[in-house]
Amino acid sequence: MSLFAAAALAGCRAEPAVAAYVEDRTISTDQLSAAVQQRMADPNIAAVIEPGDPEFQRLVLDQLVQREIYRILSADYDVEVSDRAVEAKLDEFLSEDGSQSAQDVYARIASTQMLAEIDVREEVRRILIREAIAAEESLDAATQEPALMQRYEEIKDQLTTIELGFITVPDQETADETLATLLADPNSYAGLAATYAGPNTQPTLRSAPLTDVPEPLVPSVQQTPAGQGFTIAIPETGGIVVGYVASLEVPPFEEVRDEIRTEAAGGVDAAVAPIVTEFISGLDIDINPRYGTLNQGRVVPDAGGGVVQILEDSGASTAGSP
Repeated sequence: MSLFAAAALAGCRAEPAVAAYVEDRTISTDQLSAAVQQRMADPNIAAVIEPGDPEFQRLVLDQLVQREIYRILSADYDVEVSDRAVEAKLDEFLSEDGSQSAQDVYARIASTQMLAEIDVREEVRRILIREAIAAEESLDAATQEPALMQRYEEIKDQLTTIELGFITVPDQETADETLATLLADPNSYAGLAATYAGPNTQPTLRSAPLTDVPEPLVPSVQQTPAGQGFTIAIPETGGIVVGYVASLEVPPFEEVRDEIRTEAAGGVDAAVAPIVTEFISGLDIDINPRYGTLNQGRVVPDAGGGVVQILEDSGASTAGSP
């Protein structure tokens, strides 16, 4: 069967000057070339991509296809994401990685994913579109304030840092005396610990997450305010444990709210993915075989020699996240 006959049977569109069709929208080869040049002007991309790289050309085409898909998706759900919203969300993502500057993050993404800054911004826009669709479908309860507060209470111990010391002494009388000394002079801890050194004595006060506290001490620690102590008989130690809570730091909800919401948003994105996948699977998408085929939401080399590839089994994961 001739190439033209196969194309006719498939009902596809294959104009030489068109790189891809998404429903009634077209991405011309000139648009693709201009998009490639635009990204090559990004110093981070120029540092890792050779001019004329066909793999990069395919990746850029994929980005353009995703842009058209999400425009159609947004129109269908009557969702609009402003540039200001994209900037705000991007700033939120960048602030979560306080160890790197924005430019360092963009350079890393360019190096590892071959995505230019413009593509990172578009991926953020797609995330926000999916969030808006999740809200339309009442799938965003996990990101609402009551759910965030509930999650905060669930993980509060993981977020809490405690400065704790414990000394194991032979009997209750010694334990009472040791605790009284500690309460009167917390700086005496190291000397007391040296006096009763052993496998069940911590040599110095140590800061750690509350979840790292030895299990037998947890109930007593949770009931002891900062600057106070306790004694508890633990048979396995062969004596009485004197515990001293030097400090206890619990971050307020407002300080960790964004972190908790980011975690919750991941679950919401997963929940909305099947809806997005089903919508996209119904779109008529044709890829010029000169550039490859669309497989799992990515433009890849055409291994089958076909003229057209309908987008299947893609969804919320159609592009890498920043």
